[in-house]
Amino acid sequence: MKTIVISNRKGGSAKTTTAVNIASGLAQHGSVLLLDFDTQGHASIGVGCEPNENLGVHSIFLGRTLSETFMPTVHKNLTLSPALTFFDVYEFSDLRGVLKNRFKKESIADFFDYCVIDTPPTFDGLLKNSLEVADCVLIPFIPHYLGVVAVGQMLRALLQSAKTSAREIADVCILPVMYNPHIIEHKESVAKVKTSFGEAKLLSPIGVDIKLAKQFSLGLPIILDKKRSKGLKDYSQCINELLIRLES
Repeated sequence: MKTIVISNRKGGSAKTTTAVNIASGLAQHGSVLLLDFDTQGHASIGVGCEPNENLGVHSIFLGRTLSETFMPTVHKNLTLSPALTFFDVYEFSDLRGVLKNRFKKESIADFFDYCVIDTPPTFDGLLKNSLEVADCVLIPFIPHYLGVVAVGQMLRALLQSAKTSAREIADVCILPVMYNPHIIEHKESVAKVKTSFGEAKLLSPIGVDIKLAKQFSLGLPIILDKKRSKGLKDYSQCINELLIRLES
């Protein structure tokens, strides 16, 4: 099983939009588990479900198993562990290793080809648990100055996590989102990321498409929409590039 963590400590970076489309796109290539670690529960909504007030992925920190939180979604190969909406990570002093232990004890890798984790935009126990199991960290960013800064901050968080847990640093993919090639700042920001962090880490950008915002009201990721659109085209390209990275 390959685990892809979708993360950016800066809010409003299309993190959840990316998570639901990556998860749904990968479900066309194998079985996928989507973990909605952001207590807002937007990833759950994005795949036709609802966040839960009683049982969800965060229940593993309260002694429950991960598998008892599973529910079906809009795609037959995509299983969701929804957000537990009122979970407060700051009530706990140490959450290290909980998700990693659940994966091992429940042999999660025997049941899924891919796991996609949508993380909150904070450097807390939820993100740290996610990074402990990551094979790949995908960082979506809006191409402007603060977006580039956020990429650097996320890479430092990833390095710190790898040192703390004494494991190899995960593969990194950087995804420009809401990209407009006619905006000079967008082109300059992507060039800055390429120079600072390496061209090999960059994925093809996701352009602006109003349908990407509307997909949540429909509970259907754009990658599963039969109508052709820019969002569908861009995320399809993104998934193809990601699969190459995961298989190499």
